[in-house]
Amino acid sequence: MKPRTIRYYIKEAIRSVVYNRFMSIASIFAVASSIFIVAIFYIIAANIEFLMGQLENQISIAVRIDETLSEAEQSRLEQRIREIPNVANVIFQSRKEALESATITFGEVATRGFDENNNPMRDSFIIELTDLAFHDEVERAIANLGSYGVAQVDNRSDFAQVLIAISNIVRIVSAILVGILASISIIIITNTIRITVNARKTEINIMKYVGATDWFIRWPFVIEGMIIGLLGGTIPAFVCLFGYGRVIGSINDIPFLDFIVFLPEDHIMMYVFPFSLILGVLIGLLGSVTSVKKHLKV
Repeated sequence: MKPRTIRYYIKEAIRSVVYNRFMSIASIFAVASSIFIVAIFYIIAANIEFLMGQLENQISIAVRIDETLSEAEQSRLEQRIREIPNVANVIFQSRKEALESATITFGEVATRGFDENNNPMRDSFIIELTDLAFHDEVERAIANLGSYGVAQVDNRSDFAQVLIAISNIVRIVSAILVGILASISIIIITNTIRITVNARKTEINIMKYVGATDWFIRWPFVIEGMIIGLLGGTIPAFVCLFGYGRVIGSINDIPFLDFIVFLPEDHIMMYVFPFSLILGVLIGLLGSVTSVKKHLKV
């Protein structure tokens, strides 16, 4: 394709957007509103999944150690635990540290009367997992190390299973709803752009009768749809860019919600910004191609 021809296509596309500005504006805002809804739901779903991931990371396995173990035997037990598949990290927690942790968690009233000389806690290993889904498997493997000095393994299997179930539900529902919203957006925008093309069907028919090729007629409309889609995708991208930080800041200013940790702004925008632009261009392209196709059959 010659550069002069490309310039002609772009010039005609821009002229068409300006000439049919009211219809173009309607199409741009249809694209923007649809993509904005999809982007907002993605942000909500991504943050819910992020929060679930934080909860999952807090679920560890506490392994209480036999009090009679020597330092060498403790080291051997730690090495055996590290060799278990899907164990991400092993952290030693002394009896003193365990008592301090219990005091912080349950309050001083719950641990009143206990001190270094009267400490019911045991030395233990805190096991962090690569994935919460392997909780039961790792727990069983640790329980089999009784001969190496494992006195007790805290069972949090039920809580782990609940978190896994909730996390899976969030992922599935998020994927389904984003897919539905994206499909609805494509239908709405395709119909909007089809109205624009229908309004110019006489022009298309005349060009076809005088011998213009299908692609010569189609390219200006394709580029026009891509321009409309790009402009429509830019609006929600910038709204999310400038609005996300302010919204999470306002939520964190609420006293009883200040404990919630949201995804960083740059992480969200790394996906939302290109997603909005690319989706806008693709929807505009799809709408233009499908809409102009039937008018080429003269």
